[in-house]
This record gives sequence, structure tokens and C-alpha cells, in this order.
Amino acid sequence: MKSFEERLRVESSDWVSEGLMTGEQRARLLARHPESPGGGRFVAILAAVGGGLLLAGICLLISSNWQAIGDWVKIGGLVALLGGAYLAGWRLRISPGRYPKSGDAFFMLGAGLFMAGIALVSQVFHLNSRPATGVLAWWLGIVAVPWLVRSKGAQAVSLLAFLTWLGMEFAMHGSWLSLMPEGYYSESGIRLVAIMTVLGLGVWLAGLALRGSRHEAFASLHEKWGALLVCSGLYLLGFLRHIWEWRSENRPVEPAPAVIVAVLVAVAGWGAWRASRRELLSLSGWFMAALVPVCAVLAGWNPGDHGWLWSAWAWTALFVLNVFMIRTGLATGRESWVNLGLGFIAVNIVTRYFDLFGTMMEGGVFFVISGVIVLTLGIYLERKRRGWLATMRAEKEAA
Repeated sequence: MKSFEERLRVESSDWVSEGLMTGEQRARLLARHPESPGGGRFVAILAAVGGGLLLAGICLLISSNWQAIGDWVKIGGLVALLGGAYLAGWRLRISPGRYPKSGDAFFMLGAGLFMAGIALVSQVFHLNSRPATGVLAWWLGIVAVPWLVRSKGAQAVSLLAFLTWLGMEFAMHGSWLSLMPEGYYSESGIRLVAIMTVLGLGVWLAGLALRGSRHEAFASLHEKWGALLVCSGLYLLGFLRHIWEWRSENRPVEPAPAVIVAVLVAVAGWGAWRASRRELLSLSGWFMAALVPVCAVLAGWNPGDHGWLWSAWAWTALFVLNVFMIRTGLATGRESWVNLGLGFIAVNIVTRYFDLFGTMMEGGVFFVISGVIVLTLGIYLERKRRGWLATMRAEKEAA
């Protein structure tokens, strides 16, 4: 994904030709947001890897001497590390902000250390709290950081914490957000997949809602994570026929989690309608089609012997959604949509081939034919992906 500065240089050229701004205004705007020297993405990758290695090294050093360290020394040391990470991130990204990529990695490190602090305090003071509550405290402690400092890395950690907390609450029996009441344990896994698919749609729509805002840097992150959750959920729901062929439970999920997720999706959808109406309109119909098998699972509608109908709906909806992801991605310059769409098309086709026809052929012949199909499909899709992306980038440069 291109940086904001790179996209600004390309888009501002169109703004001048359309009369939205003068050439002088474009020059001043580009001077205010200069492109980083070559290798910015490589530096970002190194910074993220370096931050992860630094955190792992610190953890290993501390764990090797854990018993010999006093409790308050442990807490004080962790607070010092947390403060140092945020201070380094501030100096590198904000003031004076000469190394924003490295600063982003330190903010990401600080967000991760906050969770380590919660775990440490729980251990030192023997707090036997619910694991989901600890994750909630983690998210609440870091949720404001990325929005204040505009750190994409910290936002990735915050989004991970939020999704993890909700997933744990949904799966935990006795939780106020539990999907099923006490005593009903069957099919809870597939219901968790279904509701996380809907939640992924909300994350995707939130990414569309962030387009054009002051926090547009977070838009692609939300879009990619949301699309990944939606596509992964539909892929897993393609196996419903195997799950429902030996279960007959017909009980809907509890109303509290369904209502909360529906409200989150509605709010995100309203924001997406205001900020990215064209993209939303191009995909809204396929979003609704994809939600049909999801809502059937959440409503507890088990058709028994006809469960294969929902499986077929899920994998067909995934295929069509991926096609329109590719189409919209090519039209709007979203390379991640193209890559995700092609990837899930390949995985979906190969999986359904094995799932539907694997038992219809003998071993050797089956694997020979399967290998040829998989190799041919992979080569074809990779060539199409490279060709589309090259054309898209060439059009942007020409503009």
C-alpha cells in the first residue's frame, strides 16, 4: 500500500487538472507533506521487526532472572519500559518527528507492554480476574493512544485487543455477552465464526468511514482486517453441511451480543455511507448476500439434511464478493483488496474441489489431477494479479 505522501502526489495532479486547486497550491501542499526518502516501506518493516525482537529480548532477559527480582522492582521496571517506549515514540514521530516509522514501532511496542503490565500486576497481587476483563482493561488503556499520535502500529494493537476481547466474551459461558445460555454448548464454535464475520463487516465499514478524514491512515488497516474477517468467516461457513449433518439444535444466539454487533455495524455503515458512498454501493448488495448464511446460523435455523444449501450459499457468496472486491480495488487503487480477493478465490476453489470431488476419485489419479489444477490456477491468478496491479500503477503515474 502506498504511503499518504505518495498517494497525495498522484491524486493532487488530478485535482489540478479538474480545477479544484492551482499548481501553486499543489506545490505548497506537496512541500508540506514531502515523500520520505527511498526505502520507507523497508525501513518500516525493519522498525516493526526490530521492535518485536527488542520486546522478545527484554522478556527473555527478565524471565531468566524472574525469581530473583522483587515484585516492586518488576512493576517499576515495566513502568519504566512503558514510559520509555512512549517517550521514544513521541520524540521519533511527533516532536521533532524526524523518524516517524521508527516512532510508530515504539508506540506499537508501548501498546503491547501495557498488556504485559496488566498480566504482571495480576500475578504479583494474585488477582484471579476473568481473562476477558484483563483484555478489556488492555484495550481501554491503549484505545486513545493511536488517535492522539496517529500511530498505525498502535492502532493495529488496539484493534487486535478489541476483537480479542469481544471474541472471548462471546465464547465464554456465563458472560453477559455469551452467545449461548448455560447448558447449551453444541455449535457454539460455528456461532462464534458467524458473529465475528458480522463484526468483521463492521471493521471493514469503519475503514471506509475513515476515508477522507484526518485519520485516513487507519482506513486501509481497518479495511484489510475487516475484509480478512469477512472472507475467512464465509470460507469456514462453507463447511456447514458437515457440521449440521449430525446436529439438530435450533436455538438462536442470545439477544445482547447480536444487538451490540448490529449497532456497531449500523454506525460504521452510516459513516461509510457519508465518506465512501461509491465503494459502499458497489459492494452493499454482496455484503447483504454474504450475511444470509451468517444470519441463518445466528438465528439457529438448522435445515438438517439440507444444510448443504447454506454451505453452497456461503462459498458462492464468498466467490462473488471476492470478484467485486477485485473490481472495486482496481477502480479505486486498493491493492490489498485485489490481493485478498484473488487469494480467497484461489483458496475457495481449491478447497471446494477437494471437498466436493475428493471422495469421487481414486488416490493416485485424484492427486495427479488435483496437482495440475492447483498449479495451473495458481500461475493464472498470480499473472492476472501482477498484470492488474501493474496497469493500475501505470495509470496512476500517467495521471
